[in-house]
Amino acid sequence: MKKLALLLACMTGAADAAVYQGLTLEEALEQFRADGLQLFYSSDLVKPWMRVERDPVATDARAQLAEILAPHGISISDGPDGSLLLVREAQRTPRPAAPGSPHRPAPTPLDVIVVSASHYLFGDEAPMSSAAFSADDLEMLPEIGEDPLRAVSRLPGVGRQDFSSRVHLRGGTDDETLVRFDDLRLYDPFHFKDFYGVFSTIDPGIISDMRVYTGGFPVTFGDRSSGVIDVAPRLPGRDFHGQAVLSLFTTGLSIDGSFNDGAGDWAMAARRSNMSVFFNLAASSFGEPDYHDLFAHVGRRINDQLAISANVLTFVDQIVAFDADQEEEASAEYRDAYYWLRMDLGTPEALGSRLLVAHTALDSERSGTTELPGIATGALQDERDFSIDSIQADGWWRPGARSVLQAGAEWRQMNANYRYTDEAVFELLFLTPGAPTTPSRSRSIHVLPSGHQAGAYVNWRFEPTTTLTTDLGLRWDRESLAEQDGSQTSPRAVLMWHPAGDTRIRMSWGRYFQSQGINELQVSDGEQSFSPAQRATHLVTSIEHDLTTTLRLRAEAYRKDYDRPLPRYENLMNTLVVLPELRPDRILIAPDSARAEGGELSLNYDAGNLSGWLSYSWSRVHDRVDGEDFARLWDQRQYVSGGLGWRNAAWEASIAATWHTGWRTTEVELATLEPFPLVTVGKRDALHLSDFASIDLRIARHFDLESAGELTAFVELNNLMKRHNECCVEYQIEDQEGPVFLDVSSQGSLPLIPSLGFTWKF
Repeated sequence: MKKLALLLACMTGAADAAVYQGLTLEEALEQFRADGLQLFYSSDLVKPWMRVERDPVATDARAQLAEILAPHGISISDGPDGSLLLVREAQRTPRPAAPGSPHRPAPTPLDVIVVSASHYLFGDEAPMSSAAFSADDLEMLPEIGEDPLRAVSRLPGVGRQDFSSRVHLRGGTDDETLVRFDDLRLYDPFHFKDFYGVFSTIDPGIISDMRVYTGGFPVTFGDRSSGVIDVAPRLPGRDFHGQAVLSLFTTGLSIDGSFNDGAGDWAMAARRSNMSVFFNLAASSFGEPDYHDLFAHVGRRINDQLAISANVLTFVDQIVAFDADQEEEASAEYRDAYYWLRMDLGTPEALGSRLLVAHTALDSERSGTTELPGIATGALQDERDFSIDSIQADGWWRPGARSVLQAGAEWRQMNANYRYTDEAVFELLFLTPGAPTTPSRSRSIHVLPSGHQAGAYVNWRFEPTTTLTTDLGLRWDRESLAEQDGSQTSPRAVLMWHPAGDTRIRMSWGRYFQSQGINELQVSDGEQSFSPAQRATHLVTSIEHDLTTTLRLRAEAYRKDYDRPLPRYENLMNTLVVLPELRPDRILIAPDSARAEGGELSLNYDAGNLSGWLSYSWSRVHDRVDGEDFARLWDQRQYVSGGLGWRNAAWEASIAATWHTGWRTTEVELATLEPFPLVTVGKRDALHLSDFASIDLRIARHFDLESAGELTAFVELNNLMKRHNECCVEYQIEDQEGPVFLDVSSQGSLPLIPSLGFTWKF
């Protein structure tokens, strides 16, 4: 087909009628030469695996050539006697794309890129269906606290409470998502972990791009069963660069550069919270939160085949928190530190490998008291220390232009120290399975678990024809924390078919296992042993069609079946409380199985300065317990998201809107006061709160400071319409006037949240 397209193009003799899509870049360049352009380039610049992503829209031959070269980081320079020289494009930020766009930003030039097998693109497109956010996308979207992980909730099939940065990918629990930075696993990467996880710990100033898999992810990712958020760090350039940020939420500085004539590079970024300032301005009594982030990197390219780097990523949180009525108070301190050495060998177009050696230390201290008249009183002390040493190796080999073989292995040695005590007195009890059955309790738990995790995978990605791509993988995992044998095998397969140049059909099937992490033992709910791994089976089908060069339509259907879901604890009524373990509505949910299914439809528009998206999804997720189906708390039947982004040299503006059916809740009723207040409970999560709707806005103005860089002033408004969105339900016994009754009232989500700030890039 490629030879036929090339022959037909040459027969026309006209550049504006040529067909380039699907050709290798070398074939396209030869065609331009045949049409009269005098081109010069090196084989180190134009690789055999590079392809033309799509036909250019320009009519001028040079402009057409520039369009074809741009996705590969190549630009045109004038040579002698009217010739054209192809050169590496200067490092730049990727062009913004609408959320949900499946295209990865244009790659960084190969002389500075850190090659990763898991990010390797076969041809111009990966068979796995994912969404990619560039650094510019994340900067442009209106998100509270400039938090990059909050942008994920703009995608179809993703649920998230306004208060939190944690997400539910296609019905999964919030701990079923694997988050990686520079290919290193991050454990619960959120600030204020026990206080809703308000913000993620990832500084947007250190991100190059972020790839999100909401299902059907490849075998390179293991031990999580719903999805992946894979964050690539910003790569240092040859020259000194920096960025300073000041807003109501954060203050940050990031700088990078090179040494030894570009053979080495370094980067450093630091950020601190301004949330205490924000709460003071808002006259909020929530508490006194504070956090600090630090990232440091130094790397050295030994030669064209070998690069090494050393990296540090640390987070420190301190918080004193109160509930709205000052009846609960808690304080906590969290310290997370990641240290890793990385070595990259080989080249992406032939044979290569990667080795990652890391040490992770996670420490936390939490204490609190609760005085809730008519509900509960109590206190707790919670201290946890975790140490994780890991090594992971990945390799790839391209035996031909249409085939890639990948293999890898990983090992983690894990140790923990849990010290937990609490005392609780309940003034009412809920008559439902899994809830406390006695009016008081006292716990003292000290456990020292240790164990290991091991994993290995092999993957073969190949093209039987120019229109068909397959991805076949097999993964093996084993963990020793649970008492039962923890060995699992996970086959996965993807098929992508191009029935036409503007249409792609994908089918994916795979098995995914998830064990309890060393940091996930639920000692605060009385657990002292780890549960066996759960299994999820994904089936995904999607079709994408390019309606025009700027407009893309995508439809996707999925089903996810769980065997032996991990047990979990939830608060039946209000999940957004300071000390959830000390509430009488805290219940154990231990399903026999579960299922999540749905369909998604999205439309993405990208015309350079103007971009937008519109998506709709229908979904449902339920647990099956003793033969009966129960909706999960975050079951979100209908979801609509849309937005527009516009920019020019001086201004940029974006608006994003979200609507979905209301969060789930449960009907309760006071049954008796004697001999003890007892509450009867209806079917769990059978009711809906009111529908959620929010409009968010961001406007920014750029000022060219010439040699001093660029200054950007921005303002953001979240929940622009000040809508009262119900998030949850609170309850209390009322006995001040008249008969005693159980007062149940809905609680609001976030109000209008303004923010303003400045970004200086130099």
